[in-house]
Amino acid sequence: MKRYNLILLSLFVSSVLMAGKHVGLAEFDYFTGEKGSRAYIRLPRGQKEVKAVLYAHQNMTEEVLFRSPRFTHQMDSLGIAMAFIQRGSQNWDTSVKDSLGRSCQERFEQIIKEFAIGTKHPEIAKAKIIPFGHSAQATFPWNFAAWNPDKTLCIISYHGDSPRTNLCGYGRANIEWGRTRNIDKIPGLMIEGEYEWWEARVNPSLAFRIMYPDSRISFLCDAGRGHFDLCEETMDYIAKFIAKALVYTPKSTQSPNNDPQFVAEAADGVYYSRWYADGHESTIPQNQFWYFDDEMVSLTKARYAKAHGKKMQYVSAKLNGKLMFYDINKHVKISGKCNNNEFSLEPVFVNKDRDTVCNEHAKVRPRIVLISGPAIQIDEHTFRFDPDYFGADPKQLWPGITICVEADGDDEYKSAVQEINIQVSKPIIPR
Repeated sequence: MKRYNLILLSLFVSSVLMAGKHVGLAEFDYFTGEKGSRAYIRLPRGQKEVKAVLYAHQNMTEEVLFRSPRFTHQMDSLGIAMAFIQRGSQNWDTSVKDSLGRSCQERFEQIIKEFAIGTKHPEIAKAKIIPFGHSAQATFPWNFAAWNPDKTLCIISYHGDSPRTNLCGYGRANIEWGRTRNIDKIPGLMIEGEYEWWEARVNPSLAFRIMYPDSRISFLCDAGRGHFDLCEETMDYIAKFIAKALVYTPKSTQSPNNDPQFVAEAADGVYYSRWYADGHESTIPQNQFWYFDDEMVSLTKARYAKAHGKKMQYVSAKLNGKLMFYDINKHVKISGKCNNNEFSLEPVFVNKDRDTVCNEHAKVRPRIVLISGPAIQIDEHTFRFDPDYFGADPKQLWPGITICVEADGDDEYKSAVQEINIQVSKPIIPR
């Protein structure tokens, strides 16, 4: 078995810090494939059997899950293995072949087979899959399930896409499912950040749920959050969704006599209103999503209540002591370069224009969180370029280092986030 200590590869290093030390270190247990196109798996600790596999394609926030002791411990308790796939298909187009002549479906089947053999856990070969994808990878989970309905436990599209959307996160056309494929009775969760909100992304999920009464489309507005971040509260929600899926038994909600105007009652769940920025709740079925039970609705309501009716606060950072420039026209609105292999980022509260440090904010301390890319967080504000990111992968999908400044809310202010991209232009690599 190929076993790699997470201290050696930066993805494997926890960004959670305590007294200046890394905590919550874990390790992947096996990898397969060539450099630049590898697939890694982490087995659930303390479990003899793998019940399901969280299957994530590399983009950005997937790395946050694998660094988080909080999330990995929850997956351990559920018996969930965690797989991290480099250079995974964004749209699950099975007609496209890779350099080895394999379709994405064939590569997936080979990876799962090798995981089962390499880890000496043969049950992985038949285990249910939880496809997870963020942003440019957020379409793949829905399409994977349509091609693999019997193997899919649940679907998670994070800061993501609606099923069969025409606004794919990767910016190109979606693929057609055809008449015989569907995701009926498979629990699917779409999560959209409040600060990235776009009605045109969300509405197709409601339309899909109404059009296909046997679909199980849940939704969470990641209130007080943006596009690039993944907070512990949202990790807990995802873990709860997975736990519910493990014991879920679907029932049919097909319309009588195939009536196209029929709106299904929740035979095996409950319905609750979509998110509204002003805080009101809709009782109209066409504006409601499906949830496992009242507990999931309560968790959803609690997230929404924490953001409604509160003031905005804003955060930024000082790169090596200098306040960074904010460009509202950019996708990643704050970017910087560093000519050394080590840099400092100090989180600060700023005004709405992000050009001046200010004192109008919640009574909390902002923090810096590593999201993705070739860096190691060595203390609260200091980062070091990591030349061994995925084994010095020359084809890494995200060449920059993405970091998020985060600040919790309080009774007056809602939480704040700010993405930052750092390019280490001339890294000094110790030898």
